[in-house]
Parts: sequence; C-alpha cells; structure tokens
Amino acid sequence: MLVKAVPRKQPKPALKIPQLVEPAPDAEQKLPSGFKAKIHYSNENVKVTADIRYETEKTNPLIQVKNIGPKGELVHKTFVGQAKREVWLDETGKEVNKADVRQAQVMPDGTLKPVVICKTKDVNVEPVTAEVANDFLPYSYLEVWGEGESDEDGLRKMSADLMKSGKVGAVKEFSHGYGKVYVGFLRPLMSKDGKKFGVEIMLAENKRSRRRWMLAEKDLKPKAEKPELPSLW
Repeated sequence: MLVKAVPRKQPKPALKIPQLVEPAPDAEQKLPSGFKAKIHYSNENVKVTADIRYETEKTNPLIQVKNIGPKGELVHKTFVGQAKREVWLDETGKEVNKADVRQAQVMPDGTLKPVVICKTKDVNVEPVTAEVANDFLPYSYLEVWGEGESDEDGLRKMSADLMKSGKVGAVKEFSHGYGKVYVGFLRPLMSKDGKKFGVEIMLAENKRSRRRWMLAEKDLKPKAEKPELPSLW
C-alpha cells in the first residue's frame, strides 16, 4: 500500500526591516516652489510680519509593500459596476482571483519578495534617547491602556522608568495588518494635576527630510585671521 507524502509547510518569509539612513543631500534637486502666505507674530517688543512659502512635509514609507498575483505580477484592487463589486486586476486589466493575491516587499534592487504582514500582537519596546523621535514624521497616535489592574501596574512601572531616565520607548515594527508597517515611539503622559498618567504611541512611516534650512544668524562671515604658514621644521 502506497502512502502519499504530505508536503511540509513552508515557513513564512520574514519581513526585512531596512536600516534607517539619513537622506543624502542633493544640491541639484529642484524643490517645489510651495504656496504663498504671510506670517504674523507679536510678543512684547518683538513684532514680525513676513512673506512665506510652505508645503506639506511628506515621506516615503520605510517598508514598501505591493500586491502581487499568483505569478508574481503586480495587481491592484478596484470596484466595478453599480453594486461596486470588489475586483483585483493585473497591469493588463485581467481579473485575478482574490484568494490568489499576496503581498510582497519591494527590495532595494527593485525585486519583489513575498511576505506576510500580520497585525502586531506583541509590542516590543526599547528605551532610546528622546530626541530620536524628533527625526520621524508622525503618521498617527495610539492611545494605550491596561486590560486590568496588574496591567496598569506594569504600564505605570514602565512609564516611571522612561520618565526618570528621560527616554522614550522605541517600537521597531508595528502593523495593523492591511499591508503597512510602521515604527513607533511610546511616551508616558501626566495629567495637569499629576494624579493620573497615560501612554501614547506615535506611529511613523519613515524619517523626516528637512530640505529648506535658513541661516540662524544673519552675519556669518568668517573673521579675518593671519595666514597659516606651513611647518618647515
């Protein structure tokens, strides 16, 4: 009697988290002209009115994820008909079975690596210097609270430790599912009367990219000094 071999279940590919790298300055990059407005400021003896320009600060996701079909082809979701039926189409307009749609991470070389992105169940927090969070563009905020009294005790202990050390809690990977991955920064909060505390997590898709720096002082000309002579002996 022949026994049919049961194929072994393949492990799910792990999501690769890219290294956070400072955006390289590009002197040749042409920036958008922005929108015009006037800014007004008044405080005792300081009064300012200036013409300004502004634009919305955006950033590219740290983790880029695409939807792919059974052959690795890119697919996208749309709705058709008066009933707004959900369908998945490839780049040629051919319909793909929803059950065959998977997710893939876009790698640095442009290749697609199939991945499974699940809703975060374990939030791993690492204390880091508070200034680290300032380099990230906020996407949204999560309000966090304990399930029971002992859980609130744990959050209280964690919050007290972070506040005492002046740090924030970094969350390397967080996801609601749905194909998006964030980094997070956990901060404890105190009420105005100091009798209650709260916990929030700021989610971010990537680091900020500040591109329009202005001189902090108007006159930054270097002072004239004596010429430097080469060392002769």
